[in-house]
Amino acid sequence: MVERSITASIAAAPGSGVALWAPRRLRDIKGFQAITRLSDDKGQPLDHAAARTRNAVAKRLADDVRQEQEAGARRLILSEENFIGGMRNNFRTGVFYPDVARRLAAFAKVLPMVPQQIALGIRNYGEVLTSAYHYLPQAGQAAPQVEKLRDGILADKRGWPDVVEDVAQVWPDARILVWTQEDLSRDLAKVCAAVADLDPAAITVPEGRINALKPSTPKTALFDAQEARHLTHRYNRHRRRLRADPRVQWIGGAA
Repeated sequence: MVERSITASIAAAPGSGVALWAPRRLRDIKGFQAITRLSDDKGQPLDHAAARTRNAVAKRLADDVRQEQEAGARRLILSEENFIGGMRNNFRTGVFYPDVARRLAAFAKVLPMVPQQIALGIRNYGEVLTSAYHYLPQAGQAAPQVEKLRDGILADKRGWPDVVEDVAQVWPDARILVWTQEDLSRDLAKVCAAVADLDPAAITVPEGRINALKPSTPKTALFDAQEARHLTHRYNRHRRRLRADPRVQWIGGAA
């Protein structure tokens, strides 16, 4: 929703000075998706081949950013949900986004400049994990055993505040914008304006459904009512922690 609305807003005002690279644009850069696999835990290339690939990606990004600047862009937004990792890895490890700091440190090595701000939409743990679980077969990935998955999720204490902590570890001077997906429909213009540095009145929301629903099929319930309440309580506690964090700029929503 955010990505498509900002794209529509840029199209409606070509002189806004804002450019957005969506996931497909980034993934078309040869070697970009492999960056995190080419680096060790200290952010160094694994071998000479990895170093050559990383240098090639860094040069391509620098050249493309320069072209955007020459075309009048004053703000460039990189939109890629897998910057912090994929949900499949969360299920595999039983840990909520376990490699954020390592992954971002690897991307930091190829970006031509330090990001001024990081934008993150958060969502109730039970809902985001259930949604991701049912998405796995659509992405051609095998879904893990429900019982093993559920036990790991309920035992894991890591959450959105830890993701923000990892972001701040890599880019301590960046503003961190946070909103809740639950409130996004109401706060969409405000969120897009903050991310793109535009007036909320200049935000164009595309007509029609943005996230099209898949055909209705029976879905396995990952959590019973008591477990869902437990995850909701954890999410609410974590939201309050983030709202109290001076590094976070909270956009819309309730605590």
